[in-house]
Amino acid sequence: MNKLNQKTIYFKWLLFLCLLNFSVDINAQCAGTSSTVTICDKYSDTNNQSYDLNNVLIGELPGGTWSTNDPAVYFALQENTGILNLWRIHYAGTHVFTYTNNLCGESATVTIDLGGYSGEDNIEGDANACSDDAAVDLNRFLGDQVNDILPDVNGLWEESPATFTGHLNNNLFNAEEAGPGNYTFTYTVAPVGSCPESISTIILKVHPRAESGEAQGLTICNNEDFSIYTNVNLNDLLTDEDSEGTWSDNSGTNQLSDLSDNIIDIQQIYNDFGIGEYSFTYLVYPTPYHPVCQESSTIVTITILPTLIGTLDVDNYCVSQDTFPVSLTYDDTYLYNGTYDITYRLSGVVETETVSAILTNGVGSFNIEKSTAPTNSTVTLDITNIVGTSPSQTVCPSILVPSVDFLITNPSATTTNGCVNTDVTVDFMNIFDNTEVLSNQTHTIDYSIASPSGIITNLSENALSFTNGTASFTIPGTNFVEGGDYDFNFDVVGGLDLGCTLSSSSSITPTPSEIQLDLVVDDNCDATLIDVLIDAPTLTSGTYSITYDVIDQLSNNVLTQNSINFSGGTASYQIDVAGFAQGNYTVSVRSSQNDTTPCRLQFDFELQENFARGGVPDAPVADALQTFCLNNYTSSGPTLEDISVTATGTILFYSTATDTSILPITTALVNGEDYFISNTDLNNNCEGSNRVQVVTMLTNPEGPTVTETNPEFCATDNATVSNLSVNVPNGDTTVWYDALTGGNLLDQTTILENGISYFASSENSNGCHSTDRVEVTPIVHELEPATLEFTTLSLCGLDNPTVTNLAVLENSNSYETRWFNDAESTTPLDSSTPLVANTMYYAESYNPITGCINPERFAVTILLSNCEPDAYNFFIPDAFSPNGDGKNDLYFIPNIEIIFPDFTLEILNRYGSSMFKGDINNPAWDGTNNKSSVAPNGVYFYIINYNKEGYNPIQGDLYLNR
Repeated sequence: MNKLNQKTIYFKWLLFLCLLNFSVDINAQCAGTSSTVTICDKYSDTNNQSYDLNNVLIGELPGGTWSTNDPAVYFALQENTGILNLWRIHYAGTHVFTYTNNLCGESATVTIDLGGYSGEDNIEGDANACSDDAAVDLNRFLGDQVNDILPDVNGLWEESPATFTGHLNNNLFNAEEAGPGNYTFTYTVAPVGSCPESISTIILKVHPRAESGEAQGLTICNNEDFSIYTNVNLNDLLTDEDSEGTWSDNSGTNQLSDLSDNIIDIQQIYNDFGIGEYSFTYLVYPTPYHPVCQESSTIVTITILPTLIGTLDVDNYCVSQDTFPVSLTYDDTYLYNGTYDITYRLSGVVETETVSAILTNGVGSFNIEKSTAPTNSTVTLDITNIVGTSPSQTVCPSILVPSVDFLITNPSATTTNGCVNTDVTVDFMNIFDNTEVLSNQTHTIDYSIASPSGIITNLSENALSFTNGTASFTIPGTNFVEGGDYDFNFDVVGGLDLGCTLSSSSSITPTPSEIQLDLVVDDNCDATLIDVLIDAPTLTSGTYSITYDVIDQLSNNVLTQNSINFSGGTASYQIDVAGFAQGNYTVSVRSSQNDTTPCRLQFDFELQENFARGGVPDAPVADALQTFCLNNYTSSGPTLEDISVTATGTILFYSTATDTSILPITTALVNGEDYFISNTDLNNNCEGSNRVQVVTMLTNPEGPTVTETNPEFCATDNATVSNLSVNVPNGDTTVWYDALTGGNLLDQTTILENGISYFASSENSNGCHSTDRVEVTPIVHELEPATLEFTTLSLCGLDNPTVTNLAVLENSNSYETRWFNDAESTTPLDSSTPLVANTMYYAESYNPITGCINPERFAVTILLSNCEPDAYNFFIPDAFSPNGDGKNDLYFIPNIEIIFPDFTLEILNRYGSSMFKGDINNPAWDGTNNKSSVAPNGVYFYIINYNKEGYNPIQGDLYLNR
């Protein structure tokens, strides 16, 4: 018997003795005394599966019941017996149980501090999961579920830092996110009372799932080149698949020979089975093999679709037509008969249209939606999509139907309404030519006119020019001699035939008769009586208002006036003016018609006549002799209109002083003829009795002649037309024009241009120019300026160079080069002229054939130090004898000033004192000490600085011997 049982018996006996020895209330302490126990390892004893709570209370009496408010232990307690199965409590912590004795109404509690159990470690490979499991329950890898030895549920799962992923959520681990691999986790149940914490470790191996990949599929149109699909690797139609899978044929194509085969021939499938869907399955088992992962399979589908291959046929339509049908001819080898939805697009229209079409045996048709079709421009029709109305009618999205162009036009012809004998204007719009563009051509218009009386007149308008499909012409009013409605039909010859009728109609209104007014004055110069005559058509509505009056032109006063209204007919009135004072007068008759007759051309009529009482105008004034230069007129010459006359009123010309026949103003003048001129007074229409005589002289100088029609000039001479030479007869002068006839008179300072013609005319003393002109076309020689290869030329002066040596500078040109020693010199240098060092010479271009020069000169500088010393036996003397005998009296270096023009020479005595310093300006030593004393005989030293690139200074000795 264990200690717990001994204790229990002891307390029961003690309680029994108390009951026997005391006569107090028997109900006292009938529930026992509350107590607390600690159990740290509930699974160490199998008796914990039937733990008796009654053994923990002290002094309770039987007959009571046990209870708990803790749901974690509720199903582990037998309330009637107090037996508790600790192995069924999976929640570490403090649990309270209450014993209630209904006999005394008292309760007591047993408190159990139950230590935690985290389960057993699982690190030997028994914890496995698949990488496709997004919620791996780690609890299932702890404990012995068979024997109900399970870990507590209120522990804490944690990832080991060494394999931390962040994909743990309480007890669930996302293996799909973490991926294949080994992951370490700990499960910790916190300490309870004196019981320590419990920690278990598992190592979870996540196995890679089987990956059969994502299918790409393959859709092929039956018009494609199947030769590129004869060796298709099914693996190429998968992505992200495992490599250890096998393929199977779902469609019976017999393309796979065994499980290791993955190559198919789609061309053969198409040849054997035609269009359709063909599928193949790729199966992959998990590797390494473990039951935690399942196999994976992916189906790849090969789809061969029929292609719409065909042509469209669309006529040109007139907008007035009801429908715009389109014919489709297609290859029906694989395209099933049926109803299809065809989507098309028209150029210039943003939205597409979808219509239904029935395709049968290679032929189909559909109608273009009329409201959306553009008009009066070329429209391009494209089929953009075709969709079958059933699965068997699936069509390849690649459509091989070329676009087609057509026209929907709205040509029109409109005619204007008018009056009889007036033109009718016809306006055409949207007329196309045979190239199906708005016409910019000329067309003949054949048309017919149906008059109100039924007469048909057929006419043509030839060569009517169209601009962007529009044109207008007028039908002469002679075709509209009667009032009424006229109908027109037009045919544009050579225009695009669209089946549209070009027709129009016009309403023609007849013109009513006009009123006739007349004034008859017995004598305009001295009138006494005026007749007013009126003839007016009879009106159906309205009246004529006739007014006549006589006005004094000087005062503008109305002297006589009368008005009459009548509806039509004839009338005659006389106006007596015999009593008017001398002066000028105007008689006026006016009629105003107030009816609304259409096509009346004139509603207001007026007639005026000027007359006088005793008034004759002054004679005109003109020079008796007038000269006319024929050069100033056209070939028809001057006319009477060109005679200069000063007069009031209208000028009248006569052949003689008494002739009554007025000459037309367009009468051509005759040389030496005399003409007689009078005038009329506009105020009274009275012609003067005096005439002035004018004699006309027509002059045309004899034209010049020319000896040299192509004179030559140099461009630098800036020759003008005054330099041209012609022969002018009769001592006349020369003037120049820019044309053989007409044209512009040229100034004498006009510069001549090469190949431009100038025309000379003779000018006589009257200032008249001859109509005959001669042409002179000068040749003006241009010469380009001289150009040279270099601006500096280096020669050797020892060669005695001359101007001839400058030829090396000259470019190969068509001119010669002349040389000058300054920029202004007019005398060129002779070729034998010696060149001078450091001198600038000037080149000028010269043409010896024409003798022309270009004065622009090109400068070059001549250097004469370009000498190779060895080539000219250059040497330095080593002695001289300055004794005055005229032989070798000076020490100098021959030619040094030519070869080394910048040299310096210094002579030193044996003590290093300078005796002489020389250069090109002072090249020789005379044997003195700087001109102050005579140097004694002996050895002296020289230092020469050549001061020329490539030559170093030298020094040496010389001997002076007098």
